[in-house]
Amino acid sequence: MKWNALLAAAWLASTTTAVGPASPHTPPRLHGIAEKMKGWRWPDPFKSVAEQEGDRFTAACEAEGSFRAWEHPLDDLSVEHSKGGLLAYRDALKSVFAKREYPGSWDGVDPHGYDRKLLIMDYETLPLRVREWIEHQERTKGPGEGLFAIYPRPAPGTRVMNTIKIPKEVPVSQEWRDKDNRRVVLFAPGAIYDSLPLWVAEGSECEEQLSDLSKYSSELVDGGVIAYPVEHSRPGASPRQREIEFKIKAQVLKLKEGQQAEEAAEKTKKTEKAESGDKEEL
Repeated sequence: MKWNALLAAAWLASTTTAVGPASPHTPPRLHGIAEKMKGWRWPDPFKSVAEQEGDRFTAACEAEGSFRAWEHPLDDLSVEHSKGGLLAYRDALKSVFAKREYPGSWDGVDPHGYDRKLLIMDYETLPLRVREWIEHQERTKGPGEGLFAIYPRPAPGTRVMNTIKIPKEVPVSQEWRDKDNRRVVLFAPGAIYDSLPLWVAEGSECEEQLSDLSKYSSELVDGGVIAYPVEHSRPGASPRQREIEFKIKAQVLKLKEGQQAEEAAEKTKKTEKAESGDKEEL
C-alpha cells in the first residue's frame, strides 16, 4: 500500500477520530498485521558473517555511529506539535510520500495501518554525506527520491506546507547549508538502508571505501562494504516520549589469509580446466 492511501485516512480524520477507539461516528483505526516486506534487499549481513561466512571473512576496517531521532506511529500525525505530535507536518507529507511504496520499518518489517513508523530528526544532525546524498536524489530524481522529506522547522502554532527546495548547484552554497539547523527531515526507518555506510563514513579509517556506495550491498565479497542498524531503542507510549537512539555499524570486508590462498588456487584450477577443455575441442 502506498503512503497516500494510508495517510489520507489520517488527513481526513480529525484529531479525535484519527486517534482512539472507533464509534458509529468515527472511522476505525487502521490496524495491521506486521509482516516482512516482500523483496526486502537488506538482510542483516553481520548475522550472515557470524553464522554462515565467519570462517572466510574478517573486517579490514569498521566504523560505528549512534544517532538520536524521534520515532512516531502514524497516529501522531493527528497530535498537536505542542503535545509532541506531528500535526504540523501532516498536510505537507502527501506530496512526498505518495510517490513510492512504504519503505519499511526496522529490519524490513511493515507494521501496516497506523502502526507504521515515521522518524523525525534535526536535519543538521545527519552526517553531511547523507544530506548530500538525499539532496542529490531529489535534485536528479534518483532512486532515492521521496524517501526523505525535508521541511523548515515550523514556528509554534503553524503548519508546514512545502518541502525545502533543493538548489541545483553542486555543492550548495555555504549560505544555504548554514540553514540546516532550521530544518527537519521525516522518513520511515527503512529509508536509511540505501545509504547506511554514508552515516558512519566521515572520520573513519575507511572513509573512502564507505563513501563509495558501489561497493555496498548485502552480499559478502572481498573488498565489499556491509552495513546495518545493529541497535535501536524503543519509543515511549506517549507522543512526548518518542525519542530513540539507533546505532549503525559498517565494515569493509576482506578474505582471511588462508581463504585468499584457497580461492586463488580454486580460481587457477577452474582456469586450467577451462583451458584444457578448449584444447580438447581443438
